[in-house]
Order: sequence, then C-alpha cells, then structure tokens
Amino acid sequence: MRRGNRLIPADDIGQLLTQAVALHQNGQLADAALLYERVLRRVPRQADALHLLGLIKDQTGAPAEGIALIAQAIAVDGGQPMFRLNLGRIFERLHRWTEAAEAYAQAVRLAPFEAEHHRLATHAATKAGRLDAAAAYLRRMLSLHPDNGDWALALGDVQYDRGRWVEAVGAYGAAVALLPDPTLAAYNLGMSLRNAGRLSEAVAALRIAARHAPLLQEVWEQLLSLHHTSGSDADAAAAGRILLALAPGHGAAAKLMGSACRRLGDGEAAIRLLARAVRLDPFDPEVPLALGAQRHERGNCVGAERCYRHALAVAPGSAAALVGHGVTLAGLGRRAEAEAAMRHAVRLVPEDPDIAVNAGSVSHAVRHCSRPEGATVTGEYEKAGDALGWFRRALALRPDSAFAWTNVGAVMADAGRGDEAAVVLHRALAIGAADHEASAWSNLGLACMITGRHAEAMAAFRKSLDIVPGDAAMRSNLLFCLCFTEEAALDEVFAEHRAFERFVRPATRRPPAAPRMPDADRRLRIGYLSPDFQRYPGPGYHFLLPPLTHHDRAGFEIYCYYNDRREDEATRRFQELADGWRACAHLSDEALDAQIRADGIDILVDCGGHMARNRMPLFLGRPAPLQISFPLYPNTTGLTAMDYQFADPLFAPPSADGLHSEALIRLPCCVLCYRPAESAFDPLERAPGLADGTFTFGSFNNPTKLNASTIALWARVLHAVPRARLMLKWRGLTSSGLGGRLLAQFAALGIAGDRLILSGTTPDPYESYRRIDCGLDPVFANGGTTTCDSLWMGVPVLSIAGTAAISRWGISLLSAVGLRDLVAGDDDSYVALAVRLAGDRDFLAAKRDGLRARMQRSPLMDEQSYTRALEAGYREAWRRRCAGLPAAAIALETS
Repeated sequence: MRRGNRLIPADDIGQLLTQAVALHQNGQLADAALLYERVLRRVPRQADALHLLGLIKDQTGAPAEGIALIAQAIAVDGGQPMFRLNLGRIFERLHRWTEAAEAYAQAVRLAPFEAEHHRLATHAATKAGRLDAAAAYLRRMLSLHPDNGDWALALGDVQYDRGRWVEAVGAYGAAVALLPDPTLAAYNLGMSLRNAGRLSEAVAALRIAARHAPLLQEVWEQLLSLHHTSGSDADAAAAGRILLALAPGHGAAAKLMGSACRRLGDGEAAIRLLARAVRLDPFDPEVPLALGAQRHERGNCVGAERCYRHALAVAPGSAAALVGHGVTLAGLGRRAEAEAAMRHAVRLVPEDPDIAVNAGSVSHAVRHCSRPEGATVTGEYEKAGDALGWFRRALALRPDSAFAWTNVGAVMADAGRGDEAAVVLHRALAIGAADHEASAWSNLGLACMITGRHAEAMAAFRKSLDIVPGDAAMRSNLLFCLCFTEEAALDEVFAEHRAFERFVRPATRRPPAAPRMPDADRRLRIGYLSPDFQRYPGPGYHFLLPPLTHHDRAGFEIYCYYNDRREDEATRRFQELADGWRACAHLSDEALDAQIRADGIDILVDCGGHMARNRMPLFLGRPAPLQISFPLYPNTTGLTAMDYQFADPLFAPPSADGLHSEALIRLPCCVLCYRPAESAFDPLERAPGLADGTFTFGSFNNPTKLNASTIALWARVLHAVPRARLMLKWRGLTSSGLGGRLLAQFAALGIAGDRLILSGTTPDPYESYRRIDCGLDPVFANGGTTTCDSLWMGVPVLSIAGTAAISRWGISLLSAVGLRDLVAGDDDSYVALAVRLAGDRDFLAAKRDGLRARMQRSPLMDEQSYTRALEAGYREAWRRRCAGLPAAAIALETS
C-alpha cells in the first residue's frame, strides 16, 4: 500500500504479491509489474507472479511476452483453471481461435461446473470451427441447467452451423418453450425445419415468430418463400401483401407474390406485381421473364416481347429469355427474328431437349400459312419438315419427352394425319408428364375429331378439361366437337354450351359497354370480328364478303377485327371494304376489349363461334353495347352476353329458340349469302355419267361429318344403285390411316373398295365437281360451303334434314335455290331420291341444267337483299337496346 509516494517495505513474498495485486487492480500497472518482477527475482517459479505479470504484459501491449509468462505459470502449476482461462482470453483477443479453444478446453476440464468457462469454450470452439466440441460444452451445461433458454438457443445455433438440422430443431424448440421472448428461437427453429424439409412445421414456427414480432421483415420474407416453395399460393399472396406493406420497395416480395397470383389464376394481379418487381429490381432477369410469360399467356404478345427484350438486355446469354422471345415473335408474325432467336437458344444449350421442342413449335407456327384447297396433305406435312427436324433432335436427346411427342402429334393432326397423330399422342400420354398432359389430351381430341371418331374425341377433350377446366380453347374444342356428335342429346349440347361462361373468366372486369348515343336511328358502327378475312381455311370469304361489299355506308360504318396473322389477296379486299381495320391476333383479350371500346363499336358481330381462333372470352366482358353471332358456327355460342344470332325460318324452326342463349333474328331470306371464289372451271354442260354410263355420287365434306349413320346410308345408296361410284375428297383421304378406315367401314357394309374414289385436295377446289353427277350431303352434320360450291358447279346435292342446327344447312341452302325437293325427310326417302337421280336422266337434267344461273338469281346469291335484311336486323336489335328492352326473337319481313 502507498503512504504518499513511499513504498512500504515487505520482506514477505505473500505481502509483496498482495501489494502488487492491489496496485494491479488500481490500474497502476507499472508499479505492479515491478513488484511481480521483484517476487520473481526471489522466487523465479512463483506461479501467481508469472501469471499476473503475463496479464500486465498483455495489457501494456506485449501479448507475446504475456503468453510466454502465463505458459510458464501453467508449467509450474497446471491445476489452476484461471491461468488457462486468461491465456485463452489473450488468444481470443488476438483471434488465435484454435489456441484459445484449447486453453478454454483445459479450463473447462479443470472446472467442469463453471458456466462462464463453458461459454468461453463454446465461443472459441465455434470460431475455431470445432463445432462438435462447442455442441458438447452446451449439452453438458444444459444437462446441469435444463431450464436455461439462452443455452438451448446457443446449442441450436451450433447445431445449425453443423448442418445437424434435427438436433438444431430440438434445441431451438426447447428455447422457444423456455425464453420469455421466443422470436429469435422460433425464427431459427423455422429455418432448421425448412432445411430439414419439414415445411409445414417450419411455417408453424415462423408464425410463432410473427406473433411475437409482427413487424419483423425477415419473418415474412421466409414465410413468403416457404409458401412459394410448397405451392401454397394463397398463403404466399397473403404473406407477400404484409411484406410489401412493411417494405414497399421489396422487389423479391413483388416477384414471388406475382408468381403466386399467376398460379392462383389472378392474371391481372400477377402482371401488376411482376411489373412492380421489374421496376424495383430491373437487373434481375428472372422478373421480366416471368412477366413476359404471364403477358404471353394472356395473349399480350406485344407486352411480352418487350419483357423478353428487357431480360435479354440484362442477361444476353439467357436461353430461357431467347426461347420466350422467339415464341412471342412468332406470335407477332415476325418469322425471321423468331427463328433466329430459337437457333441462338439452341446454340447456347444444345443438349436441352425442351429448347429444341420450342424451336420446332416456333418453326411450325411461322411456316403455317393459309391452307389452299390445292395444297396436298403431303405438301402440308412437308411444310412441317423443319419443325419435325427439331422434334427429332429433342427426342434423340430425351426419347421419353412428352413435350416433344405432344408437339409431333399436334403437327401431324394439323397436316390432316389424324390416325398417326393419335398413335403419337397416346405415346406422349403413356409417359405421364403432368405439365403436358392437358395439351396431349386436347390434341388427341382434335386428331380423333378430324377422322370422325367423335366418341374418342369427346373423351379426350373431357380429359383435358378435367385438368384445366377454365381453358377457353380446350372448352371450345369440346363444344365444336359436340356439334358433330349425333349421339349427343340436343338439350345436353345446349347445356354444355351454357356451361362455357361458368368455367371461363371474362377478358376484363370492366363494366359492360354502354351505348355512345342511345339514338335508334343514327348511323351505327358495326364491328365484325373474324379469323377468316382470307381465302382459306375458313368460310368467311364466301359469306362475309357479300355484306361487307354492300353495306349502306350512310347508315352503317364498318370495322373489321382480323384475328389471324395470315394475309392473302382476299385479306386485302376485306381491308379495302372496311372503314376501320384492326389486325388483332397479337392483342390480348384485355387489349382488344380496350380497342373495341375506344373505337366506339355499337354492335360487335362474332363470326367464329367456338371454331378455331375464336375470341369467345372477349365477348364475356361485353366490349360493345350489343353483341350478335353471325351464323357460321352451327350452334348457339351459349353466352349470356351474346344478345342475338342470325337465322332463317328453315334453318331455325320454332324449336330452335329453346336451344339458343341468343335471341334469334330470323331473316326473310336464306341464313347465308354465298359468293364463289375465282376459278378457271365452269360447270359441265352434261352430267359426266352420261359419257361412260357410270353414275358418280360425291361428297367433299370434312371427314369429321362422316359419322356411322352417314356411312351406312351411303352404303345403302350404293347397294341400291349397283353401277354407281362414290367420290370422297378431303385433305388426308389418300393416306392409309383415314382413307383405309373409310374403305374398311364401307367394306364391312358390303361395298367393295373399287366403288370408292378417294381424293386429296386439288389446286382449284371447283375442278373435282366436274367429275361427279350428284352430291350427297352427310347425315346429321350437313355441308355448308361444300354444298354451295357444288351448286355453283352445277351439281345438285341430295340432303336430309334433322332437328339440330347443323342438320338444317341443307334445307336452308337448297330451298333458297329451288331444290327443296332434294331434301329428304328420312333415310328411305334419301335412298329413293338417290336412285331416281341416278336412273332418271330427265329428273337429273332438270336439277342440273342451268343450275348456276338459277343460283345466281336466287336468294343464296342476292347480296344486296341479304345485306339489307342483315341491316334491318341490326337496326331492330339496336332500337330495342336503346329502348332498354331485353333481347327478344325478331322475325323480319321481306321488304
């Protein structure tokens, strides 16, 4: 002790040490060091002096000397845990963790019940990477203090760092139960459970953390991630909303929440969130990729293309972005760019079979031009050669690629090779890839439908809808097939059509469009929406050109919305006839809805029904105040939003009203008005059978109309007229599949193959009519365009009328040209008429002679009268709309 500045002498070593410790504790390190050295000069192996002088050396900036002195102390007295503890602390301060861990370990060995020793030993062992040792220390302490939540939490941390998820779960679980604030323990428990693959338990743990710390951002981040990973999209969306409320600039949250909304079917929310994510994190290529996919899925090819371009700007080597860009460019009709993008993607990842399949799909899409009658099925298949080459590449890489086999089947079906397509698609389904199962079933349905196998087609379409009940295109495929299915009860077919709007969402949530000016007599703006403003493949050329040519422009302004990317000379003619022309195939339903509203359309006319390339979901949103179905689709659309459909009294007798969701406008003329295409061929002056004595019946109808009843009835005709032949013509009929099936069906009914002439398509569709004496209309599914073509070429058609709309084309068209007597009421009458036409030359001549001229003078080709009748229907329906009256049946009188 001090008195003034004088040091009290002490001869005793113990007293010297006591004085030194007191000075040491008072911070008088230099004086304390002198005393420790004095002790050591007298007793060099005095352990306490060595130990304490070592501490002073460390405290005064000489840690190496301090370490050496404490090591000497330990050598003198190895049983002192404090020596080891302080040596460990020096090593710890110097970040010499291995040596610190060793020193602390010795301290623990010497004093196994000291909690602080274990804490220090755990920390140093962890830093030194000796996690097994750290865990052992903590387990020992927990065995002594099982109610210590902090120790349990620390053990959980060590086990987590070791990757021992099960042990971490146990420790963190104990900590959650012991700690007054379990937030951190519950969060870490959740992370451990996540890593152990126990996702539902992880969510439960994180919810505990969220209850105790509802504003902790990290908890909601993990909950969002877990819900996203486990596919709990509703929960993911809920967690995402909270996270975005806490952190509005959280790009990852917007991204994951957008993905969840996409899977929930909320496309608008998905697009809104993903667009927000792009703004928040423009350098993450995955976000514009996801946004592009969502926009493309909803038909917005323009917006999708911008997204993929953004993704490629951020990640030029992204094969996924190149594939998305290529597919979207194909949708926009930019063929060269689309194929270049796909080739680039394949070069980047040549071993990826899915990229090869997408390249094939793009190749098929951009090369799939309009299909003229002159294109042979072989030619159609050859057009798909590039696509099939890509698919073969994919199958070489992955022989069990359901994606590839599904696309091969789709290409074959599109080329008219339905039987081969069905085999391939069954193979795709046998592989059992869930991602492509719905598409495979739908394509199988189409393959069966084009070969007339309606029951198989219906079963396949229903399988696809079991998987994706809200897919509008697949549901339309089912409805179109039902139109040709004789076995289906008419009320059941109607019910299926009415069900469309229960499963398919409207294109927009905007309120229905209201009239611009509810003036019943003002000039009306009519919008025709069709995929058939072209020569082929649909009937639009023949039946839409007449009204568009002759509309009264003083009373009607005409807009055309063209829902296809293919153009030909006919397309340009339609374009010239329109006051407003809108190419809309690349527009999403939302964008097209907005365009129609912006154009101020008063009456929107659908010309596609549930046939290919339709826009039925658009009509559900009512973009126009009045919506009318043009009679090209052979049934009701089933939509409440479709106000009217045109008909005539023969096509739609009174019983038809109860089978239509639309009110029927019955025209005083024929239901359709026909304009023939240009042709180098005129009708023959005499029936061809008169030259060689062989009478030839013919039908150039789609084979999907050739049901069992039709085959049986035609076989009866051929038996009744033994020297007659039957010529059938359609794309693919010369193939062994479809043609072979038809030959087998007739053979089973006793008709030899040499009595059948099977023909594929020809360059001029009218040429082949010069080879037949009389046309035969199929049973149930009558011909439409084919019947008109036949009559134009001077060939009468024998028909049979039924109850369904598709069974009444014949009676309407033939009555219009004065051939009502060729419409049979039953099978026996049909056969009797066929026998008379084949055997009574005068009767046949009366039907054939001058038929083209009679047709030209008939209501079937009176374009001006037909157009005036349509306009009268438009005007009357508009008057009712302006008066606030609901749609009701309208019967127009001949003006």
